[in-house]
Parts: sequence; C-alpha cells; structure tokens
Amino acid sequence: LNLSCLSTPSPLRPRAPLLHLFYRDGRLVGGPQGSPQLLLPAVGVSHSGNYSCQVRSERGTVRESSARLRVTVRVPLSGVSVSAQPPGAQVALGDRLVLSCVVATGTGPLSFSWHRGDSWALLRTGPSLELRHVGDNDSGHYQCRASDGDSVAESVPLNVTILVPVANATISPGALAHPVRAGDPVTLRCSVQVGSAPVTFTWLRNSSEVARGPLLELGDVHVGHSGTYQCVAINQLGQDGHRVFRALSPELALTVTPRAHWDTGGVTRGYHGVQNPQDSG
Repeated sequence: LNLSCLSTPSPLRPRAPLLHLFYRDGRLVGGPQGSPQLLLPAVGVSHSGNYSCQVRSERGTVRESSARLRVTVRVPLSGVSVSAQPPGAQVALGDRLVLSCVVATGTGPLSFSWHRGDSWALLRTGPSLELRHVGDNDSGHYQCRASDGDSVAESVPLNVTILVPVANATISPGALAHPVRAGDPVTLRCSVQVGSAPVTFTWLRNSSEVARGPLLELGDVHVGHSGTYQCVAINQLGQDGHRVFRALSPELALTVTPRAHWDTGGVTRGYHGVQNPQDSG
C-alpha cells in the first residue's frame, strides 16, 4: 500500500524543504520525512484505520493537514466449515439440531446461506440453522456458503443422520399352528415396526437371557424349553451408545408336552399364562 501526501505550495512563500508526517487513527506511523509517500509493503488487518498526513516546515511550522482517508484491509475468506450441536450431527427423531457456519479467516461483514443436497436450494440465511424437531426428511448433506461481498466460500458437506428409535417389537409366529410336543422344531423371529439399523435383539425366557439375534432357533424342543418368552430390540445413538432405545415384545408362552402323553401343549401370546391343553384325538 502506497499513500501520497500531496500539497500545493503557496506562490507568496519562498520554496523551502518540507517535512511530511503520516498518522493512523491519530497516532504517528511515518515521518517526519522529506518523502511525501508512505509505503506499507505487506498490509494486514492491523493496518486498517483512518489515515491523514501533515506538512510542516523544517522549523516545525504546520503548513497543511489533510482530510482523513479510511483504509480497510480485507482478508480473503477461507476455512469455511459447519459445526453441529449435538456434535457429530447424529440425532434421534424429534430432537433439536443446530448447525453453525464457522469461518477461519475473513473480514466482515459476512453473509451466510444454507443449502442441502445437490440442488443448492436455499434453506435459510444467517450464521446458524436450527431444526427444532427433526424428522425423517431432515437427513442429508448440509452446506453453508459465506460471502464478504467480494468473494464466496463454501463448506465441506456435513452429513446429518436421523435415528428412528425402535418401537413395537413383536414375536412371530404369535401362536403356532399345531401343538408343540417334545422333538418338534421351533423357530421364533423378533422384528420391530420401526427402527433405524443396526438393531440388536436379545431373547429372554422367564426374564433371563437365553440368546441373541433376530431368530431364536430352539431346534428339537423338550420340556425344558417351556416358559415365557420375550425379545428385546435395541438401537443406539452414536458409536459410544450415549443414548440407547429399547422395545420389549409382548410375552409368548411356550408349553412343550412330552410325546408319551396324549395331551399336547402349545404356544399362547399375551400375559395370561400357558395355553389350555387340547385333546388330540
């Protein structure tokens, strides 16, 4: 940056050497010097301010003072990024999510706009984007765009993940089509009506864990398999599992009857105990 202090000598005064002084915001930054120029070889933001110059005689008499000149040094935009609260941009259905546009370097005033996906349709303006109650359709890649009026910089896309908690766990079949006798193969399946993957399943018999996974394959059952069965479906938010969601299925009563008996057992669903025996013949 090169500033020049221009003065017009008076025709009524004899020519004499002049001294030039430069000020920024009232503080001396150059001179007294014979040269009417102030050279700032590498300007930074700190060089912004109101500049003025003064012309004096060698004896110190002020000949002339300039008006102030406003100099603003702008830093190009760079390092635009998106931060999320909660961190990681992983939230459960119905939660609140706030995205903030962060600029590493740049001179204000700055303007911001928010966009999602590849369409670049405008979502909102301002340095932050608040989603008070996130829904399924709020998942996707979000970007912010910052502008200082001269240049524009965009953030790297941030992926927002919406987790749907597990709900309505059920066991199928809810009731077997035929009585259960010792030696019969029995397989139960646990499923949920809704829930974002991955979902884990745990099987309980009489409130104690007996297996894990969506299928419970009892194989050739025996009387010891009789009891009340339930499955627990679980999914969680984040790798650390700081929020865990559970869904417990209704009870399924399994009664296994020895083959030596004419009476056979069966499976009932609900909370009313075992199924009443049925005559086989």
